[in-house]
Amino acid sequence: MKTAQELAELAIPVLADYVTVDLPEAMLPGEEPLQRSATTEAGIPVFRRAGVASVHDGAPESPWERKETVFVPPGSPFMEVLHSRRPHFEPVLDTSPGTWLDLDPDRARTVHATGMHSLIVIPLQARGDVLGVAVFGRTTNPAPFTRDDLLLAEELVTRAALSLDNARQYTRERLTALALQRDLLPHELCGTGTVEVASRYLPSATHEGVGGDWYDAIHLPGARIALVVGDVTGHGINAAATMGRLRTAVRTLAYLDLPPDELLTHLDHLIARDARGFEATGATCLYVVYDPQTGRCTMATAGHPPPAIVTPSGDVTFPSLSAGTPIGVGLGTFQSHELYLPAGTLLALYTDGLIETRQADLDTGMARLGDALAREAPQSVTLEHLCTAVIGSIVGDTPAEDDIALLMARIHA
Repeated sequence: MKTAQELAELAIPVLADYVTVDLPEAMLPGEEPLQRSATTEAGIPVFRRAGVASVHDGAPESPWERKETVFVPPGSPFMEVLHSRRPHFEPVLDTSPGTWLDLDPDRARTVHATGMHSLIVIPLQARGDVLGVAVFGRTTNPAPFTRDDLLLAEELVTRAALSLDNARQYTRERLTALALQRDLLPHELCGTGTVEVASRYLPSATHEGVGGDWYDAIHLPGARIALVVGDVTGHGINAAATMGRLRTAVRTLAYLDLPPDELLTHLDHLIARDARGFEATGATCLYVVYDPQTGRCTMATAGHPPPAIVTPSGDVTFPSLSAGTPIGVGLGTFQSHELYLPAGTLLALYTDGLIETRQADLDTGMARLGDALAREAPQSVTLEHLCTAVIGSIVGDTPAEDDIALLMARIHA
């Protein structure tokens, strides 16, 4: 919508007195679905007005405002341009009876009322696809359009069409990656009789594409449970696909009942050997195993921030873990860290999108997370509510700069 409006405004008043850009509803994600008019013939494309500009206040030449439905009438220059993919050039607009305007009363009224006398209609084309139509008209300027005007209009439309197509491809890839990631993430996490779990995932609103953040809760023999959170470098479909591979690999290795440091070592070697499509800097991962019979929690990290631990008394700490190298580097030196967690303890595993921003480093972000947990944990009846409250407290109403994954676990007696 922004590019379409910029095109319309750019051509006013140097080239035209009135410009519109109409795009099919598929090009405008997030809008309400259009309902086809009962009088519109089947097969006629339905458009929205994506851009409109005029030398006159309020653009009286346009029967439709931005975002409103625009139905393209049969036999009009607009349909002709869509089918032929060639511009319609009418230096002297024929408004006499018997023309296409007879079939388009809304446009006919505005043409006569505003004195529109010259018309150019150009298809927006990019990479073999027709994305919409741009219309240039003259009302106040008495001179008709010339061939040079047509060439200039075509140049403007070509540049705008490429920008629109880039936006379309970006949106398509982002939606595909988001759907893939949501399909690969666990749909329902299941805790154990002694460990309650909940999670939240918030995709970035600013990055180019969806990231590769993931989380999981895996049941192990002896009523133990493994908690996992990780973050693949990069964004887009490749990152989401790599995330799926890593989550599957971690689950497979977890069923071998390996200690956290050994599991990360095997995962690192596995990914390093099969690095097709995997970015050189790999991924980070935190793997935690809790044993309710002993109350012991064993964890190891591969370049990932440590978990936040909220004690039954409400104190928040971050255990000092050996950082380890990211997964996929192939150096694979990891160390397990063990501590005792009594009933009532809360664990928070997260990705760096929750704590790191352009204005705050990891240490500052971890301090903010600690404050949020200390403030929200006593007030939250459920873990679901706590996940929402913590993310809301840190992110607020501002768009997330990076994907956020948060996995909470509460230990019961």
